[in-house]
Amino acid sequence: MVAEKTSAHRWLRAHRWLPGIATAALLSAAAVAVASPAAAARHSSAASSAQHPPGYEIIASGPDGALPSAFNSGAFATCPAGTVVWGGGVAFLGSPDANLTVSTSNPNGSGGWAARVNNAGTTTAQFEVDATCANKPKGYKIVSKMVDNPSNTQSHSTATCPSPDVLLGGGTLSTADQVAAVLTSAWPQSSAKFTGYMYNGTTSDANFIVYAICGHKPADYKIVSNSGSIGPGATLEDGLPCPAGTSALDGGAQVPAHVPAVQVSGSIDQGPSGWTIALNNTGHSADHEDGYVICAA
Repeated sequence: MVAEKTSAHRWLRAHRWLPGIATAALLSAAAVAVASPAAAARHSSAASSAQHPPGYEIIASGPDGALPSAFNSGAFATCPAGTVVWGGGVAFLGSPDANLTVSTSNPNGSGGWAARVNNAGTTTAQFEVDATCANKPKGYKIVSKMVDNPSNTQSHSTATCPSPDVLLGGGTLSTADQVAAVLTSAWPQSSAKFTGYMYNGTTSDANFIVYAICGHKPADYKIVSNSGSIGPGATLEDGLPCPAGTSALDGGAQVPAHVPAVQVSGSIDQGPSGWTIALNNTGHSADHEDGYVICAA
């Protein structure tokens, strides 16, 4: 079953869906038509008819408070006994804010999801961490790849699932604990690879770790993507619905130019129906962005 949300939580999720997707594509062999996010939000019956992997449940933390600070704030969500984590995410609740960014969003072993967020503003912000949990599939394993992330440098890494496993979800972790260390991209690069980019704006060297959660291919497995742009000084929220009859496992966002000025401020499930991303562009020019959601039944 899917964990029930409070009415306030459902309102916040409903308003994460925004129109304006430029294109939609499937990274699987066959393309299918995908409804716009606005349509997906209006037709709640599509979500209720979704099929889930065995044991599928979304567990939410909090909401938790991120205090304004030079250091980041963390929280975690724990999977029910008898299940393992397939994916997860983190998002701030309320209106987008350029002072709010993501530091870390990663599997907490096989038993849940952990995240840390940055609040460079002046007031406390609320955020939520979600874990997508299900029964342990054949071939289940978590693969990681660590790289050095020097001071004032953007680093990237990719974790790869061994064949014939597919990517169920992925995450990233920075060992930096200051708000100047910001996630700039984290997304399923393919059905086997998860990639992340991290900008370390602190004065100290750090490590950056990317995770791939792997397992045998579930039914109706697909990776759905869309594309858009984010203007200078703008914040963006966008949603990606899963095809009818499937449920969201994980997702992500990337800025193909990989400019540190465009930063991730949220990447989280929209319940079982899809995924939502949030980005801040602190730069002086528009940039392209891509969103992703991994879906299965």
